[in-house]
Amino acid sequence: MLAQTPATVTPIGTPAGTPIVNTAGLRYDADGTAQSTSSNTVTIIVAERLDVALVRDGRGAVVVTAQPVAIPFTLTNLDNGAESFVLAASVSPGAAVLRTLVIDTDGDGLYDPAKDVAPVDGKTPLLTPGQSIKLLAILVATPDGGATNAVLTVTARSTTGSGATGNVYPSAGDGGGDAVVGPTGALATVSVPLGTALAGPVLLKSQSVRAADGSQTAVRDAVITYTLEARFTDAVTGARIADPIPVGTVFVPGSLTLDGAPLSDGADDDAGRFDPSAAQGAGVTVALGRVAAGSSHTVQFKAKIQ
Repeated sequence: MLAQTPATVTPIGTPAGTPIVNTAGLRYDADGTAQSTSSNTVTIIVAERLDVALVRDGRGAVVVTAQPVAIPFTLTNLDNGAESFVLAASVSPGAAVLRTLVIDTDGDGLYDPAKDVAPVDGKTPLLTPGQSIKLLAILVATPDGGATNAVLTVTARSTTGSGATGNVYPSAGDGGGDAVVGPTGALATVSVPLGTALAGPVLLKSQSVRAADGSQTAVRDAVITYTLEARFTDAVTGARIADPIPVGTVFVPGSLTLDGAPLSDGADDDAGRFDPSAAQGAGVTVALGRVAAGSSHTVQFKAKIQ
């Protein structure tokens, strides 16, 4: 099955398990004769760096219905060795139920139950360094419609191990070398906001985390990007989005946007504002005003973990 899956390959560097062999030479003259000798040979095995990337193929909230909806993802082995990955998916209580998470055999983004099957024991096959495969999360709406807000969370973790960057798994790498956790922590998580086709406005929220080392670890000084998508079935007036800055974080100045366009932080002529002294706590507000039927608007801002 895996051989049929369209794959891209990312350059990773020297393959894990490669012996690095070195012998030095010494030349000299003795009694007018050129002589030479060699050093002992030293060998080191290139360690396996455990890294992974998981991205959603698309953006924005997904509307789930009674018919199965497929949400596509791309998983990439950023390891310099062959590695499989443990997959997991879940949906928070709300509008949707997760049917299954499968490998998209032909990479077309369409679910075919005859060939797109769940990974055996929840693990992908071994992926070569830099290889990518496609995944599909299959969801349906809850029978009673559920709440309007729900979130799909998909994770991928290196089978060999994960954790803090630099963690070592002795002799667990390719070729008998060590396996070392890379900057991603050998763990990747993607969250997708979900909604239903119910009448009335729906506000869906998602978040992503980026630490200074490039990982998705929620540590001090890591930056959280919050995305709020407002969907409107009918035309409305006076629409306004408000979101408090979470306790334990501080707002990142200049990060507020509406539909990708930057907004100023002050109380001025544009639609956005950051209020550090609101009665309910510091937060951002964006005035949408009159909104047309069948439209959507996306607000983003960033907060730094203290």
